[in-house]
Amino acid sequence: MRPWYTPATFRAWLRRVFAPRLVFLLLIVTGLAFTEVRFAWLERVAGAYLVTTNAYRPQSGTIWEQGRQTDKARETLAQYANQRQSMQREVRQAGTLGQVVVNIVDDTGVMLSADQFVDLYLKLPPVLSQEIMSPYTMLTYLTGGLWQRSFLERQDKQLTIYLLDAQNQVLHRLNVGPLLLGHIERGEIAIETGLDQLMDFAAHIYPADRFFEVLNTFSEDAQKRIISHPQDLLRVTGRIRRIAISDSAFGDAVDLGFEVEGLDGPRVILMQGSREEVLRFQRVLEAGPAAGRNWRQEAGQ
Repeated sequence: MRPWYTPATFRAWLRRVFAPRLVFLLLIVTGLAFTEVRFAWLERVAGAYLVTTNAYRPQSGTIWEQGRQTDKARETLAQYANQRQSMQREVRQAGTLGQVVVNIVDDTGVMLSADQFVDLYLKLPPVLSQEIMSPYTMLTYLTGGLWQRSFLERQDKQLTIYLLDAQNQVLHRLNVGPLLLGHIERGEIAIETGLDQLMDFAAHIYPADRFFEVLNTFSEDAQKRIISHPQDLLRVTGRIRRIAISDSAFGDAVDLGFEVEGLDGPRVILMQGSREEVLRFQRVLEAGPAAGRNWRQEAGQ
């Protein structure tokens, strides 16, 4: 049995298909589809609506998370760039290699020109500079004309120094261990205290006049191995009253403490000397006044 709502004839079926309302609706849908493809007005309207409601929607989802990660990455890169610029600025203004080393953060590094590295190298006490690199080796690379810059990298409490050419190819690699690195960081510095308050020096303190009297009996080469930069002591404001020799040694170097009495109280200036020569000097120094006539013999003169 045929349903009552189906057209009875083909002509009735055509009248139903091409009914004015159906044709009008089809034209509207076709026009909307064409204009959407041509002008993308639906996306524009949806985008405008989303912009107006953006402030009220929760900041969650993949896009928001990616945006936050991107912003965080940009902030991290900006901070890293600022730190690098600040570190390089401090390095360029550094007066000693110890100041450069202190500013190096682990797993990062600083770049120095070859001339700047040589200048900092020459400011080190000879007993320390020779532990880093022989001056003859340095002359070989410096006069060869290939060495252009040095890269200093700090990692695992050690310092690695790379001598690089103009294309950043490694010409020579230097490794500075923790003991020597700690000694370089300390450098020749002043501590606002007296020798009695420094455990390393408390056991071996000597009057300054006796110290220098004995030192003056040694040869000039031996004196330089004991005090490498005596000119720095001549520039000290105040009077040097006592001098101590440290119980600890860093490789081939040992600390000497010079206690200076100034208007603001005592302070101790640290310097480094050759361990072997300082210990020989200490044996003569502790021999006592009765052994004064043997100073020159003990000193090898």
